[in-house]
Amino acid sequence: MTDADPLIPPIGVLSQAERMFRVNWVAAIVRSPSGIPLLPAEFVARQGRSVRIVDLRRPEELTGALGHIPGADWVPEERGLSLLDRLHRDAPIVLVSRGGERAGELAKALERAGMRMVGCLEGGMVSWKNLGFATTRDPEILERPDRLRTIEPTVPNDAELTVERIERHVGDPSSVRFLKLAALLLHGRLSCVDGRDESGVVGTLGGDAGEFLLLLGAIERSSGKRFTLPEVRALFSRRLDAMGRFYLHTDVNSANAFIASMRADPRLEAALEGISESLQWRAFLMGPPPEVRDIVLEHMLQPAHLGCGHVRMMWQNSERYGVRAELTRMFLQVLMQARWGGAIEAEFVPLAGGHAERAVLQVHVEGDLQSFTPIPLVSPSCDGTQMFVCHPQVVAFLRRQLVAFALQQRALVPAIGLETLTATLDELAGAQAAATLGVLAKGLPIFDVIHAPGVWEVRDGGRVPG
Repeated sequence: MTDADPLIPPIGVLSQAERMFRVNWVAAIVRSPSGIPLLPAEFVARQGRSVRIVDLRRPEELTGALGHIPGADWVPEERGLSLLDRLHRDAPIVLVSRGGERAGELAKALERAGMRMVGCLEGGMVSWKNLGFATTRDPEILERPDRLRTIEPTVPNDAELTVERIERHVGDPSSVRFLKLAALLLHGRLSCVDGRDESGVVGTLGGDAGEFLLLLGAIERSSGKRFTLPEVRALFSRRLDAMGRFYLHTDVNSANAFIASMRADPRLEAALEGISESLQWRAFLMGPPPEVRDIVLEHMLQPAHLGCGHVRMMWQNSERYGVRAELTRMFLQVLMQARWGGAIEAEFVPLAGGHAERAVLQVHVEGDLQSFTPIPLVSPSCDGTQMFVCHPQVVAFLRRQLVAFALQQRALVPAIGLETLTATLDELAGAQAAATLGVLAKGLPIFDVIHAPGVWEVRDGGRVPG
């Protein structure tokens, strides 16, 4: 996790972001009993241009019922081993077949031959489509058989963002994937608006964590109730059961401070012995030895050791954000204890680098949201230029779902009228957005992006007030 940690596999001198990407890749890989490296569809969908998707199927399959993933390359199965000679051994490659069998066998063969970042789409195109990710039957892919597109490496870039640059970015099928709204409700997540996250996101301030804390604060403000730790734990557990995946991020700098704090504690000396590499730290933080978990929490539950700027500012400026500092602290304790208890839905994602956002992107879809509406997962990295990416229309819909969920928890949540709680939550959300963006995005240009099937429109939306 530390900036100086070597990555597994070692591939020379890498940027902090490249190291983090490779750590996330290795952590996402699951091995089948026969040794096939499998990557979940959700992970693949979020990577955008960071990975090369190679479809191995026959021509009629690419334009048939399942279609193919937008932005994929087509390399016929019999030509699969030629990837050894045409791509660097550390190029991230995701192989795709109908159900994963053909792709799995080739992935194993390429690994044996020395390719170190090759994986198979888990469940193949059948799983991709069943999970609600968008496909296309565009016959254009048939015009480039066995042809690999040139993928230029993304380098940090602080150039001015324009309508034209953003139109190219969102119009690139390699950069933006789509997920049906119904699928987002079942197994999606809300990421933070943070520009350091290069994967495709549906963004809101603080991600799922920011929304959950917003809900807790609105309930307390509406009812006068003060949640206890057991109540926060019970409500969070029910939230995971009802809505699935849950996201909070930190960053490498905060993680390094957290690690340094633990290393200075003699009570943790034995538990930390031999831990030095990024994957080792990730494994430790996923589940510290039970006998030291309370000590680890002591070090973790400090604002300086949390890399999400929105949640950290909420924690440190509780009156302005309308959420008690103790409530934020209890929530973070509950989240980490849930992860350590095996709640695989609860994610704690480290981001690399520092803030260099040059704009705020507000993503909308045309018309009213329906269960079948395709929601764009947009990368906050526009040719290396960071953006804050938020989806206000989708977030407003999901907030109504969260309010409805909360009002059903009658043993934990006082009787509050739907309109009362909704109005309080909206008021609090507006104040929090003004507070966070007024610090992190003050004076930045705003771009409104509207998507309709096959069409993107980008408009100048003014600037963020200071």
